[in-house]
Amino acid sequence: MSALKLIQMTDLHLGPTADYQCRNFNTLDSFKAVLEACSSIGDGEEIIVLTGDLASDSQPGAYQQLNKILTQNKKQAVWLPGNHDDMPLMQKYLSDYPYLPVYEHEYWAVLMIDSSVPGKPGGAISNQQLQQLEYNLGRLKDKLVLVAMHHSPVSLNSQWLDEHRISNHQKLHNILITYDNVKAVITGHVHQQHETDWKGIRVYSTPSTCFQFAEHSDQFALSDKTPAYRWLELHSNGHIDTGINRVDFPRGN
Repeated sequence: MSALKLIQMTDLHLGPTADYQCRNFNTLDSFKAVLEACSSIGDGEEIIVLTGDLASDSQPGAYQQLNKILTQNKKQAVWLPGNHDDMPLMQKYLSDYPYLPVYEHEYWAVLMIDSSVPGKPGGAISNQQLQQLEYNLGRLKDKLVLVAMHHSPVSLNSQWLDEHRISNHQKLHNILITYDNVKAVITGHVHQQHETDWKGIRVYSTPSTCFQFAEHSDQFALSDKTPAYRWLELHSNGHIDTGINRVDFPRGN
């Protein structure tokens, strides 16, 4: 049986115009480079899961550019917001990619959770989102489940980033662990690769398509690591193969 193949891209930080730079990265060009690299090694046909901070500051132009690039490249994509995003603007300007809170496949379902809190960099899952999560998990008992969100529910041993950890992570875990068909969580926000076991649930965090944060740093600091994306192969027996691919894109390009 064929696996469900996904590509996760996260923290694009696109700006209002094509020449926009964030932390010495042209974020549009770096995103294009990641897309091209993905296609060049044979991952171009997979569904892209965009896990938030698609814009650097909720600019309509960022979402318009993203919508245009995805449609021009004939990409299939689903998305969720991050703390730098604005859900109503995303729904308006990602016009060819309506928000899809649940993506269902033959054996798998991917649940999109909004962990953003208006006006704050850190994450939390609202009561409404938790109720919707429980409803969806209840009706998807015959499928294997991958959960996608922007913020991490686990500690990364990085003081400033750990302050952004989902504040009600224990409540979230209590729900997820009840369902043995929940196999993993994928996140963004932390701009680095991180993989761990969250008391029985695998959590995979993915580097940004632009700049990266230094690992195990108590204060904000950038890393010299390059942009990346995560590939996932979700098998019908519940096994997940996954890894990241780095893309050569020098800062200041």
